[in-house]
Amino acid sequence: MIGRDDLIKYVVNVQARTYEAFERLRDEHLEWRPAPGEFSVAELALHIVAARRMNLLAIETGAPRYPGHEPTPGLTADRLRELCLRSGKKTVAVLARADLERTIGNLAGDPFPAWKRVLGGLVEHEVHHRSQLCSYLAALGTEPPALFGLRVEALPR
Repeated sequence: MIGRDDLIKYVVNVQARTYEAFERLRDEHLEWRPAPGEFSVAELALHIVAARRMNLLAIETGAPRYPGHEPTPGLTADRLRELCLRSGKKTVAVLARADLERTIGNLAGDPFPAWKRVLGGLVEHEVHHRSQLCSYLAALGTEPPALFGLRVEALPR
């Protein structure tokens, strides 16, 4: 397994790239959705934050519980950014003290070590939804952040 400090640094970097997408959100974006039945921008952003909470609870207690992603009246882009930052700080605190080798429950199969929840639940899931959020931004005419500061056009050929 990757060392705890390196794992935390990796998760922090993943979440920082997610925050870059949250930084581009505007209040007028929040109710937009690409099609009926799809997440709205606000629901998608809240889902990212809620999934962090669910996975951290699973790491801490072994029992994941999804808190939901329903926007509250008056939700703003600033509030979403605040939630993103706060959940990122909570992630570091939980990972710093958690027993990542402890076996925890899995919603979709056999129990596994908590560190796998970090990679699958916290990282892979977040990257998936960050990509969705970036697609939403592009559809709204807002330039999404570049991954690692580069766009494909800047790559050497």
